[in-house]
Amino acid sequence: MALGISVARQPFKGLYIAHSLLGLWLVRVPYWSLRNLLPAWRPRRSWSILRCLKVSLTRFFLHLGVKVGGIGRMPGHRALELGKGVDGLYVDGVPELVVGDVKKWADFAGVAPTRIPGYWYHKPGAHVVMGEAPRAGEKVAYCLHGGGYAVFSAHPATPYAVVPRALVAHIPALRRAFAIEYRLTAAGAHPFPAQLLDALAGYSYLVNTVGFSPENIVVVGDSAGGNLALALTRYLGTNAGALPLLPAPPGALVLLSPWGDLSGSHDTPGSAAFRYAPSDYISTPLVNAWASAYPGPHGHALLADAYVSPASKDVEHVSFKGFPRTFISLGDAEILVDQIETLRARLAADVGEARVETFVSKDACHDFLWFEWFEPQRGEVLTAISSWIESL
Repeated sequence: MALGISVARQPFKGLYIAHSLLGLWLVRVPYWSLRNLLPAWRPRRSWSILRCLKVSLTRFFLHLGVKVGGIGRMPGHRALELGKGVDGLYVDGVPELVVGDVKKWADFAGVAPTRIPGYWYHKPGAHVVMGEAPRAGEKVAYCLHGGGYAVFSAHPATPYAVVPRALVAHIPALRRAFAIEYRLTAAGAHPFPAQLLDALAGYSYLVNTVGFSPENIVVVGDSAGGNLALALTRYLGTNAGALPLLPAPPGALVLLSPWGDLSGSHDTPGSAAFRYAPSDYISTPLVNAWASAYPGPHGHALLADAYVSPASKDVEHVSFKGFPRTFISLGDAEILVDQIETLRARLAADVGEARVETFVSKDACHDFLWFEWFEPQRGEVLTAISSWIESL
């Protein structure tokens, strides 16, 4: 907005949103309808006009929300928000489990383990008591949400909730899922490794408090949550045996459109980062803005570290030795295609092709499991994940 006025503050925020919505319905939607009138004009020929409009609307509201600091109120890490149908509790930080490079990074950035909320998702009709001890051999999904480390929430009343709910509803092997409300990076607050410290606390809770065996934990991360799942697994593997209560790495990873390169090394002319911009709702400028905020005082150099960008072309000799079996889902119409392929190749080179399952959904955008209307791709990938987890 002109004159340096911040549209994240009222009354300018309300005025900007109202102006944007007026332009949306009077100009953008009619233009998008005409622009996608014929199949040859659409980002993907298989898409209906309605799907084209839904992707465009998702892109519009995501970027508008980021610009104004959120359109509606979103739960966060500062408070546990309970209510009808919400099972949650506070999870204590685990400073006693933070060692090595991560501790050095945390001390330098001034971030420390802290108490954060976590939310349980139970299979409908399963009659599970929140936090009850696992049955023999029971598996659990540990869910880390996406949002560029800057937006969204693990709370059951938010858009992300469709992901863990879909997992427990469609996968017979899962009776429940647990999602941690990790701290978000915003306006210089909570830089790396705050999110890793929070993910570690949630993982420790599942193992050391609830009683799950690490081999029965399936860490599920989408987009930035996939990045966090990789960082958590790397930390647990790197420091295995260093501390008595530090759990072993998880038994499996499910990475949904994982964000593996925050350094921008794949953003070259002709790459998916630009080629697939019309068919995705996230954009390369937005993704890069989120990436720039993540390291905080560590500076841009941290974006080329294996903990942050294991798929970066600027990071040599990234090791995935000891990583568990991994399922990777992606859409062939998303802007992260190239970096996800780099991540897959590096994983497979170290753990073996047979231990990395890749499911590419045709004409699907980024992290489409969030969208119940993205069928048949959504149902197909849930079926594939279910079969894969049953095989573990």
